[in-house]
Amino acid sequence: MGGEIKAVLSDNACAFPPSLFHHAKVYNGVVYCAGQVGADVQGKLVSEDIKEQTAKTFANISAILETSGSALERVLKVNIYMVDNADYAGMNEVYSKLMPDPKPPRACVFIQGLPGGAKVEIECVAAEI
Repeated sequence: MGGEIKAVLSDNACAFPPSLFHHAKVYNGVVYCAGQVGADVQGKLVSEDIKEQTAKTFANISAILETSGSALERVLKVNIYMVDNADYAGMNEVYSKLMPDPKPPRACVFIQGLPGGAKVEIECVAAEI
């Protein structure tokens, strides 16, 4: 029953121990991406600035989607986790520029903290190309 489940790791996205989780899993033409932050391949945050963190988060997501056989244009749902309500406008400015139209449904939740001092984490579900 069901199709094959493929685990995905991208060389161009934020690093973390694959023993904990993969960047994504693909099942029946749907890509389930793990949450990403604005960190480089060594796991270091690119900046303290919310706009720069959001842009790098999108670059990481884009790399994972590409490795998974998808793209930002194929995103079906987005969940955003943020630490500080004061950063909401800055994140939205970058999100509006980088997420293609029509924008997918999304949730934005404010939480107490993120690993490594990140200000934003974004996860998504996308259709394969």
